[in-house]
Formats: sequence, C-alpha cells, structure tokens
Amino acid sequence: MDAGTLERPKRRREATAERLLDAALETFAEVGFAAASVEDVCRRGGFTRGAFYSSFRTKDELFAALFARESRRNLDRAQRQLEGVEREADPVTAAVDRCLAAFRADRTWVLVHTEYRLHAARTPEAAALLREHSAAVGHGLTALVEETSARAGLQLAVPAERLARAVMAVHDGAVLAQVTDGADDDLERTALLLLLRSAVAARSAG
Repeated sequence: MDAGTLERPKRRREATAERLLDAALETFAEVGFAAASVEDVCRRGGFTRGAFYSSFRTKDELFAALFARESRRNLDRAQRQLEGVEREADPVTAAVDRCLAAFRADRTWVLVHTEYRLHAARTPEAAALLREHSAAVGHGLTALVEETSARAGLQLAVPAERLARAVMAVHDGAVLAQVTDGADDDLERTALLLLLRSAVAARSAG
C-alpha cells in the first residue's frame, strides 16, 4: 500500500472534522451551545452521529477544537496585519487601524464564544477547558506584542502578558457591545489607542 493510499483516509477525516466545525459554528450561533445537540450539528453538516463520534467525543471537545481553530486563524491574521508596522510614522495607531480593519466584529463567533462563556460559568469542566484555551490565546498574543513592540522600538510600561490580556478584554467587550446594542464602531479604536498609548513609551533611540 503506497503513501497516497494511506493519506486519503486521513485527509477525509480531516475534511469531515473541518465541516463539523463549520456546522457547529453556525448551529451554536443560531440556537446556543446549551440548546444545540450533536444531532443538530450533524444535520446541518450532513453527517451521521457515527461521523461525529469518529472525530469528537463530546460537544465540549467539539467546541475546544472550534475555539482552537478560530483563535489560530485570528492570531495568524493579526500577525500578517502587523508585518512592517515598525516602518510607519506612528506604529501604535497603524497597528490599531490595521487590526481593526481585519477584525470587524464577527457576529457568529462573538455569539458562540459568549454562549460558551455562560455555559462555563455554570459548568466547572467547561470553565477549565475555556481557561486552558484562553491561556493559549493569551500566550500567542503576548508573543505578538513582544515581537511587534521590539521591532517598532517601543518600550512597554507594563508586562506584555498584562497588556495582551487588557487588549483581549477591550476587544471582547467592544465587539459584544457592537453585536448586542449597535455601539459605535469607533469606540473600540478609541479605547485601544488610549490603552496602548498609556502602555508604551516612544521609540527607543537608534
């Protein structure tokens, strides 16, 4: 049996898992994480329960994979947006504007993430899962803050980890306000500029 023959089942499983994640994202946003059943996700994705359980053991495990995928995509997008920001006359403003242009509130993901947070508030196991994955996002964002500030010659007045957590809190709160009550889109930009300008010093000499 050649390598291509062995790879085909693996690619099919990966494609199935990816389609299940897409179906889960839509289903959780529409009816909520708690109300959605495995059958609902399978029905939307066009799969059987057997196909679901060949990829995920539980609905929470499905969410964990969804969280990891969406977070990875967002961090990759942020990294691309921040490439070359050190060459801008005002790297702080440029960083905020570039990232906001790429991260307009995604209503679907905001709803799903918020739904799961409510679920986690009542379920210790879900809370532990959410903490673990949120920590991974925090580590990734911290590394991005450290890398970008170093390239731009900016001195941080607070630890990069705390700045990353503050940025995440501002973003989460702002996009939720946009989704639920139509808050001014400029609010997040104003808040992030105030936060970042207070957290960084001018470019270092040389």
